[in-house]
Amino acid sequence: MPSVARMDCETMLHHKLKCLKSGDIIDDQYTLHYTDGALLTAQYSRQLVLKNIPGVWNYADWLPTSTTSENVAGTITYKSEKLNQALGMSNLWITFHGYWPEKGGLCPTGTFKDMEAVPTLVRIADHGCKGIICASAGNTARAFSYYCGLSDTPLIVIVGASHADRLWLPKNHPRDSVKVVVIEDGDYWEATKISKQLAKSLEGWQLEGGAHNIARRDGIGTLIVDAAFTIGQLPKHYFQGIGGGPGPIGVHEMATRLIDSGIFEGPVPRQHVSQNTQHCPIHNAWQDGRANLIDSDFPGQEVEVYSDFLLNKSPCYSPVGGVYDILKQSNGQTYVVEKSDAIAAKKLFEEIEGIDIMTPAAVALASLQQALEVGEINSDDYTVLNISGGGTERIAKDLKITTIEPWLTVSSKDAVAEIIAKLQ
Repeated sequence: MPSVARMDCETMLHHKLKCLKSGDIIDDQYTLHYTDGALLTAQYSRQLVLKNIPGVWNYADWLPTSTTSENVAGTITYKSEKLNQALGMSNLWITFHGYWPEKGGLCPTGTFKDMEAVPTLVRIADHGCKGIICASAGNTARAFSYYCGLSDTPLIVIVGASHADRLWLPKNHPRDSVKVVVIEDGDYWEATKISKQLAKSLEGWQLEGGAHNIARRDGIGTLIVDAAFTIGQLPKHYFQGIGGGPGPIGVHEMATRLIDSGIFEGPVPRQHVSQNTQHCPIHNAWQDGRANLIDSDFPGQEVEVYSDFLLNKSPCYSPVGGVYDILKQSNGQTYVVEKSDAIAAKKLFEEIEGIDIMTPAAVALASLQQALEVGEINSDDYTVLNISGGGTERIAKDLKITTIEPWLTVSSKDAVAEIIAKLQ
């Protein structure tokens, strides 16, 4: 990338990056890593002024981009009187992310991953990158495929064979710029390793970045801003199913900005995060009082879980600014959820609200029910439940969807070499 392009970009940006370990302030050049064992966080020079436009761009002053785009994704915050009544609560608020036409759903691929993709694409353009490399278990890849297709942004998606069927789009949605690579003998973990190797070998292409991508974290983080302005205050509690961790981290960072800027009073919402019983490394480490993950936090073999979207073999737990830190700073709590409880929670929500929800959201709701039972929260506390994905079954009914055909199907051993050879 020419130095002039970087200089022009820097003059347009309204943020710097702060290393949460060293405290150093640096320019953003789509920087994902600065100090080992630490995240970078965005520091914005602008005060937050709402733009009165839908979705994440309403909060563009606190997104790490030089401008906005025509792409729309965002949060619907509402109070469900019926769900409050069913749970015996009085101040439960829902942040819904998905497809829900009657409610004005703002996440067209069915999850809050859309809110990560929209600012990331502008961040990519700001820094003159040729294209994006993304590994996924399905939701992230579908979101990036949707918006990269719209903007004709080159995208290489790497996905395990068992998740390839999750890469669907509306039938006539543009997808010429999207290249799906299926690892026939690999899972999500293998896909992430291959994506990192590929990024080192393809000049000008940018690894999307996961939890280290500030555009992803701050894009998701807008949900708590939307919730706070809708409710009129920051909630006392925040519930979400957790896999890698960018969602809760982003929510915590954005809540901290709201307090530090004087827009809302603290404290930050207590983080309540939940996992499957069979694979729960974050829960195991937190309950053991450890800031680091160890081998025994993970199952000794491959396991079948209710929500495999929450299955992550390398969550962002230990880095400075990661999940351990936000749980500690917010006096948070972790939960594990049995399959039967998650299924019951899913049924309860869908019967009351009339829209389908994805398995991570069901796990989150079941953990909220646990918290009520054991007294971790009070029934009248202001509480936000993140329905992080919903309406995918409705999409299949309302829209003609088709799977994105693989550009390449390859073994994990030969993946990087074959991808590069085919590109050439």
